[in-house]
Amino acid sequence: MKSRERIRLLELWLFLFVWTICGFLINSTNLEAFNLQQAGVEAMVERKQFSLEGSSTPQLQIKVYYDGDKPFGDTFMHNGRQYAAKQPGQFMAGAVIYFFLRLLGFSYQNNYALTAALVSFFTSSLVTAAAALAVFRIARELTGDESFSWPLASALLYAFGTTAFAYSGFAYHDTLASGYLVIAFYLALLLARKRVRRESLIAFVGGALLGLTVTTSMLPFFMACVLGVYLLTLRPWKITLAAIAGGLVGIAPLLWYNAISFGIPLLNSYTAGGYPKSDLHFNLHNSIEKVGLYASEITLYDPLVWLGLLGLLFFPRVLRRKVLVIVALLAAHAFQVLNIESHGGCHYGPRFLLPALPFAAVGLAGFHYLRSRMTRSVMGFAVVLVGTASIVINAVGAAYGAMYCEVQIYAFWPGVAALRHGGLKGFPFAKWLVVPAILCLLLLLVYSIRKTKSGGKPAFPTTS
Repeated sequence: MKSRERIRLLELWLFLFVWTICGFLINSTNLEAFNLQQAGVEAMVERKQFSLEGSSTPQLQIKVYYDGDKPFGDTFMHNGRQYAAKQPGQFMAGAVIYFFLRLLGFSYQNNYALTAALVSFFTSSLVTAAAALAVFRIARELTGDESFSWPLASALLYAFGTTAFAYSGFAYHDTLASGYLVIAFYLALLLARKRVRRESLIAFVGGALLGLTVTTSMLPFFMACVLGVYLLTLRPWKITLAAIAGGLVGIAPLLWYNAISFGIPLLNSYTAGGYPKSDLHFNLHNSIEKVGLYASEITLYDPLVWLGLLGLLFFPRVLRRKVLVIVALLAAHAFQVLNIESHGGCHYGPRFLLPALPFAAVGLAGFHYLRSRMTRSVMGFAVVLVGTASIVINAVGAAYGAMYCEVQIYAFWPGVAALRHGGLKGFPFAKWLVVPAILCLLLLLVYSIRKTKSGGKPAFPTTS
């Protein structure tokens, strides 16, 4: 078998392994806690409306709460209709899946848990797997075609060793937007090559994904702007026009939603609903508090981020421009999250950092370029050690649930206690996906070993 074919098969098993594991841990705790994400889907498909009211499914009858005359929570009333304080992309993606599920006889009213699980499996879980594959390919772009160890480690540790894992088991806007963004970055790297087939198509899809990123979540807005600028500077005018056309297609659903719902294409749900905590808020005291909060949460939930940031320092000078784009993306996101009042409300781990996690994971591949064998061994051991701990932490989050409101208390130990005492609720797909997950893992290992024997490097970072 040719090396390229073997690599494609390895990528297939990587993608399927991540997808099946994310699906395996889909649980009713998250499906019930994040019912708003399903409510928007049901409204679009069953009642052909963007507002949420009118559901006959008990789990999707979302209440609106007020503090005085101001709404709080995630929904609000506008002109007598109830809307979600979210970008509509997550609902639209789920509506596509639910439309076909309805044709097959599934519905929220007949079986909420199974239907919500299927919508989640074909949205957030699927996009998380695609994002992990994008991380793998980006890391390979930065380490060379024959380098396998760090790219595969980066992809697997992103998927299971960061809070992306905890948010992969239910339909969620920030999960989807983060996936769209990192895939768009990979397409931009393809365009950065001197000779690429179908450049216009790649540029169009990359632009469309950036538009969909903003349509789905405002959280990575500045990251999308930075990547958009980078994409537009890569190629001649035909490629630029293709990227702009794609961006317009990607953002068109948002403008349509805003115009139908609020009367003005540029008036989004956060502004229409009166949610100033999501607006930029330049306040030194707030920014300093946010620095402390995120430093603490990264250490407790996503310690691999620190190693990823360190790894970015070791990429060689020839890759400086691409690494600087990654740094600019991380800086743009830091600027946004440190200058808004909100910290994400109830969450397991720093959910506002979800868009930054794939790029931090790519940074782990920088240790590939360490010159000293001793240093490589030390960093390999550190990644294995920290990565193992991170996988345990975020696997508990994926199984325990991401709607954790006592954020001042470390969520890992309550999750462990729930596991020990059997307090977790049902996992609709667990019995169906356990065998496919094991099979995908075995095939992933087999093709990694075969690649190693055919002349590539080991499929995992070693400490020797």
